[in-house]
Amino acid sequence: MKHNISCALARDLAPLYAENLVSGETRGELEAHLETCESCRAYYQRITEKMEGDSMETARQEAMEIDYMKRIRVYQRTNAILGGIVSFLLGMLLPVGFLGLSVFVMQSGFSDYHWARLQLMWPIVLLRMAVSGIVVCLIYCGVNRMLRRKFSF
Repeated sequence: MKHNISCALARDLAPLYAENLVSGETRGELEAHLETCESCRAYYQRITEKMEGDSMETARQEAMEIDYMKRIRVYQRTNAILGGIVSFLLGMLLPVGFLGLSVFVMQSGFSDYHWARLQLMWPIVLLRMAVSGIVVCLIYCGVNRMLRRKFSF
């Protein structure tokens, strides 16, 4: 039986045939050639096995990349949450720090006057602590979000 295509052309078309990228006429000619030519059929089997191995390796590599990106996202979220908590707590300590600084600047210690004033003003002091904690936390979150947007790929 006479081949309509040569072995060199069949080997050139084999990868395209394996991926279904040839026309119907070319497919028919190539299938007829592969039925009669043992060396081209063996070549086609080798490249399809290699393509299957490559596709499995590519899928495994993509899965590893996705897992890596998920771990990065979890790490970023954890850092953002912990940073927000720490900034809130540090912000809450600002009014206490100012109060302590004023006491130590006077170098008289914590007098009865300051103690009585603190007992009367404790709701306001707690409110100031909460507000300053929230403000510092919002500043931290805003800067963190801005940096993530700027440096994300």
